[in-house]
Amino acid sequence: MEEVLRSSEKLKLEFVFNPNKCIVCNACVNACNNAYGGLNWRKLLVFESEGVKVGVSISCNHCENPLCMKVCPSDAIKKNEMGIIYIDSKECIGCGYCTWACPYEEPTFNKEGIMTKCDFCMDRLLNKKGLPLCVEACPTGALSFGWVKETEYKADYLAPYSITKPKITIRESKVKINANPLKTRREKNYWQLLVFTIASELSLGTLILKFNNFIPLMLMLIALLPAILHINRKERFYKVIRNLKSSWLSREVLFSSLSVLSLLTLLLTNLQIVYYISLALTSLAVLSSLMVYMLKSTPSWYNLNTPVSFIGTIFTTVFPLGYFVFHLTPLILVLPLIFSLMEIVTSRRKMRIILNSVFLITLISSIILPLISILASALAVSSEVIERKEFFEKILYYGLPV
Repeated sequence: MEEVLRSSEKLKLEFVFNPNKCIVCNACVNACNNAYGGLNWRKLLVFESEGVKVGVSISCNHCENPLCMKVCPSDAIKKNEMGIIYIDSKECIGCGYCTWACPYEEPTFNKEGIMTKCDFCMDRLLNKKGLPLCVEACPTGALSFGWVKETEYKADYLAPYSITKPKITIRESKVKINANPLKTRREKNYWQLLVFTIASELSLGTLILKFNNFIPLMLMLIALLPAILHINRKERFYKVIRNLKSSWLSREVLFSSLSVLSLLTLLLTNLQIVYYISLALTSLAVLSSLMVYMLKSTPSWYNLNTPVSFIGTIFTTVFPLGYFVFHLTPLILVLPLIFSLMEIVTSRRKMRIILNSVFLITLISSIILPLISILASALAVSSEVIERKEFFEKILYYGLPV
């Protein structure tokens, strides 16, 4: 036990798994579930190839680059001096953002809406009660544990090592495992996220063109309020800005909240300095909103289409309307045109391409008949809503192969 706990800067504490020794008995999973309430922190993946069953036992990998910890807005996920990643249940707000970041589908909600995960049986280790229960339960030594100098990640059926640099050694299987870690899912209750992203972008667009100060304020309020509904522990919402150091979600909520205060001040005072402050804060809110989704663990989000869509909404939806309302120069339509073309190029969705093509026709036509620009804005809003709906309904991500 002393050897296990002896830390070294050159060594990493990690699980070691040899699929060639696994007999698919499920003892590791059962030991974990029996001790921790059946939360399925450890999963036994079973593959069949050449008539042979191969088991791969996976739980939290306590990664060197723990994205779950970096994105957590309430700073509930922590790392101790031994490199153990654990969750402080008193700090978790139940937003679920860590589940988006983890390519091993480890963080799991309990019945109280608090996130949980494997912590190497930290209490047992620190109090020298024994090894992690899953390791002790393994009858063949397929699953072991200790300080490792070089991680051996012979697992092309799992997410690429570079995403989080997992601290798990997986020996190469003698039987070829044919599996793909790319999966699809649908985000639950995504309408709050859809409303937040689009409404905040519309707020920035109307602010740039100096619509009535009441409009960007109302749009930002409409954006912010549903976001509170997307967390399980709403009474802990105030903790959402505790990780400004690394969480874009923390920054998104902070800048959105500050922009509401600034926009309210602008409505009451109409001071030019307040306008520029509001413009900066709202821009930072939209930028943060965009960065929330730029996760390497989610390829359908981590691509050029996401920034093009999020930024493009600002111009394609609001600028044509502003052109008509304020009788602006046709040059104001250049940015909507450019971003609409970029959306066509970067999006693979047929409806997006069709709507944007019609949008381009109406946009150009509005130079001759400005009234048509209202239709262009309506088409742009429809295009963005449909695009964002599919953005949340058809998510391609790295997970555990089945």
